[in-house]
Amino acid sequence: MNNIISVVIVTKDRQEELRHCLGTLTCQSELMDELIIIDNNSSDNTLEVVKHFQKNVLFKVKYVKYRGTGFPKIYNRGLKEASSDWIAFIDDDCVADVNWVKEIKNSIKKYPTHAAIMGWCGTYYSKNVYSLATLMFDNIWKQRSIIGNVVVDLEVLDNKNVVYRKKFLQENSLEYDEGRIEFQNGASEDCDLGMQIQNANGKAVCNKKIMIWHSDPRNWRWFINKYIMSWKSYQSLNFKWNLEDREKMKSKQISLITAVSEMGDSLKINFLSKLKLYIVAKQVMFLNRVLPILFRIKNEK
Repeated sequence: MNNIISVVIVTKDRQEELRHCLGTLTCQSELMDELIIIDNNSSDNTLEVVKHFQKNVLFKVKYVKYRGTGFPKIYNRGLKEASSDWIAFIDDDCVADVNWVKEIKNSIKKYPTHAAIMGWCGTYYSKNVYSLATLMFDNIWKQRSIIGNVVVDLEVLDNKNVVYRKKFLQENSLEYDEGRIEFQNGASEDCDLGMQIQNANGKAVCNKKIMIWHSDPRNWRWFINKYIMSWKSYQSLNFKWNLEDREKMKSKQISLITAVSEMGDSLKINFLSKLKLYIVAKQVMFLNRVLPILFRIKNEK
């Protein structure tokens, strides 16, 4: 494997989002070595988008049509197709900072024996309260597992923006757990792989300059559905890894008011927007209390 970085994008029926993502990858300050697009049986014009892209870039682009189901199987196909020493994943509904590849390469040079490197995420829609709430809870969850730039709890590794060292995965026989597909189609497959890496004594760091912006929920229904799906998939991981006990042991705590204030100040939103964000966040806290009760009642029936 002579190449340094293979970038993998998994996509399905999101041709416009994919087009935007690919556009940011053509504008990188440093080129990647290989791009692999795993098309999970799209019915739109994804293939035409990729063909047009292939004609206009200087790096290798590999298109793979994959008809299998289940997130772990799809992402494992990406791992298998990659020919480089390091494999970077970015979601099809993300756009990358112009120095995304450059910062990945900088981190690889600095941490050549680490198992994983995690980037950081922003949101497309910084004025939408549901996008902001999604980003805020995501950042709180991740930040509590990072000390300095060291990722101390690898469950926060996130397929939206993460890099794996292929040799480490191969030497430890690690891949996305396809046995979890019966649980929410295998969602939270990235958290599970992170725990596998940690269990194999792999190390990870976070470089917040490896930056992407993600298309987050923009209405209440989308936001709540995404949250409930994430909560359900997390329960299957909890049975496997005892994640709730791990969460209780973490020392970093932050109040909701502080989190809203810090998020609002960093993005320079006004008081009314902060208030709306706080109200949405309180709804999530209420769900945190109600969902375990509903889940228990359902299982008792």
